[in-house]
Amino acid sequence: MRKIIVAIFTLLLVSNASSAYATRDLPTKTKATRENILEDAVIDLLDSQMTQAAEKYYGAKNSKGVRFDCQQVLSIKKLDHPGSMMFEAILEGVSYFGPHNSPSHIFKVTIRKDYHTNGWEMKSFKVRNLKPHEVYECRDPA
Repeated sequence: MRKIIVAIFTLLLVSNASSAYATRDLPTKTKATRENILEDAVIDLLDSQMTQAAEKYYGAKNSKGVRFDCQQVLSIKKLDHPGSMMFEAILEGVSYFGPHNSPSHIFKVTIRKDYHTNGWEMKSFKVRNLKPHEVYECRDPA
């Protein structure tokens, strides 16, 4: 009986500590405004199209392990008419390979959702090298 009580007490203690960790405020410079939260949601929603651009640029074999940092929505607009659910978004992000490697390229990706697409699809992308001492502005997630 004592073992059962100790096990239950331990589980309660661990679950309480993990829930406190999950709900704490993490330090970030970006305020959790509606606009910043929506931008984070768009970035999360369209991350797979950013990965597609990297696969096309680096090749399927060489793109394994590529990640993006400093992602931001440069523009988003409605297509066709007000009330439609057709959009075009332009996202930008810095690519890097592995956790300790420096960033290498800046990707600018145009993504559309319209009559001619099946959901969100990458339409085009541009890539430029990140210069050795170039300072790239990053926005922390909200």
